[in-house]
Amino acid sequence: MNGWKWFLPGLRIKRWVAVIALGALMLSLGAVFIMGKNIPREFYLLVTSYVRQGVFGISLSLLGIAFIIYGVRRLNGRVIGVFMPDGGNDKLIDRLYEEVMLSKGIKIVVLGGGTGLHSLLRGLKEYTSNITAIVTVSDDGGSSGRLRDELNILPPGDIRQCIAALAPSETSMIDLFSSRFHGEGPLKGHSVGNLLLAAMTELKHGDFNLAVQELSKVLNVRGRVLPSTVQNVTLCAEMENGLIVTGESSITADPAKINRVFLSPADARALPEAVAAIIDADIVVIGPGSLFTSIMPNLLVKDLLNAVRRTRATRVYVCNVMTQPGETDGFTAADHASRVIKLTGRNSIDHIVVNKKYPSRLLARYEAEGARPVKVDRENIARLGIRNVIAEDLVREDELVRHDPDKLAACVMRIARDELKAAGPAAIPFDLEKLREKLMNLGG
Repeated sequence: MNGWKWFLPGLRIKRWVAVIALGALMLSLGAVFIMGKNIPREFYLLVTSYVRQGVFGISLSLLGIAFIIYGVRRLNGRVIGVFMPDGGNDKLIDRLYEEVMLSKGIKIVVLGGGTGLHSLLRGLKEYTSNITAIVTVSDDGGSSGRLRDELNILPPGDIRQCIAALAPSETSMIDLFSSRFHGEGPLKGHSVGNLLLAAMTELKHGDFNLAVQELSKVLNVRGRVLPSTVQNVTLCAEMENGLIVTGESSITADPAKINRVFLSPADARALPEAVAAIIDADIVVIGPGSLFTSIMPNLLVKDLLNAVRRTRATRVYVCNVMTQPGETDGFTAADHASRVIKLTGRNSIDHIVVNKKYPSRLLARYEAEGARPVKVDRENIARLGIRNVIAEDLVREDELVRHDPDKLAACVMRIARDELKAAGPAAIPFDLEKLREKLMNLGG
């Protein structure tokens, strides 16, 4: 309805539209001369007195095509340059790659929280944009805990990390989004992203999920980030000594072993779109992350638990690389998986992914802190009804022993593709690897 605004003075649009129109006129006139029909006699005699009819028609058509191409390129550059002033065409190609190709990728749902979930998402976004991260909201420590107490909002920390992980890596906004305030005063320790989520929640009249989606649009994330519930829940634990400990930070600080965890209130409802995503997924990934404080809080939301039980998607549990002092001391891979299966039920996990290699130079430091590599006990895993154990080198070589985003994402994608291929070629929504191979061959 406002199309006339394209022709307002000063936009530098009209000139290139005119060039394109002139090129179209020349192309049409050239085609008329080539066909030799409906040419006014006086014009025909004027032209053919200097050059042959066919040569004139072809030359005029080629010139018209050149005008059209030039006009389209300049118009395209003018429009794209407004939105992408730095490297416009390159960024447009990247955007098309994301919107068209990645949008056809495998549908993945990941449940978890903390650094483990953040790492996996960073790798997965290079394969598909059909990602739904369902994130625990029981954190009560640090910046998230302070905002939760002061503003009565859900803890934004894990949500913020997932938004940052799914955002395009080249954007400079991510550095700002993840930065923290230093020095003294009330802002000390707060991250900019947490404050933005808090502010957006207030703008959206307390709707935390709507705030998350709006901020995700601003950062152009590949996929969706959803809180496991929008109710204000508290994580509680029954310790082996019988005491009930309330609050995630108190649970991790308590030296006693954890017997079980539960939510208060126990009847917290999940977002309908989170439930729908699990049901509709090609693969559901549980973990990685702290077993009792990042993974289980999602499964303690009954709607999500029932969806994990009902889905026809391939269900994968990604086991932690190291045990966590005060939470999973002495746990093997089977111990981790058994706690998940105790909630979800037998035969609810199809694959378990475990790490098989550790940087030996870092183990002494971790052992001094009470952490040990998670032992892979295949026989005990088999007794749990898990049909496949996938052991690979999944850690990155730096100053921490943690999952490598690229290695872990590649492993998850292989599982998904293998399962979809087994279901038949029609079940595979989009084979990005084959496309990449073709592009590489063309480039070579």
